Amino acid sequence: MVRTQLQLDNTTYDAIRARAHQERRSMSAVVREILHEHLSGQCRTARPKPKMLSFIGSGNSGLTDVSVRHDEYLAEDFR
Repeated sequence: MVRTQLQLDNTTYDAIRARAHQERRSMSAVVREILHEHLSGQCRTARPKPKMLSFIGSGNSGLTDVSVRHDEYLAEDFR
């Protein structure tokens, strides 16, 4: 095994710690299991559902220079 270090937010840390305590396992074993399940595709809840992301591209105008000319395009809307 390779030794590594992770930084977790307090909520994630508390959840892993509670699960490890409940299952009488080490936090490392819990993290390894979660990562293994996620990376092997067994974890279905960690992947975003396509329906949740259906809004992506909904504002596509077909213009390719909006990031450069955004002020001009906004000004056109107020004329």
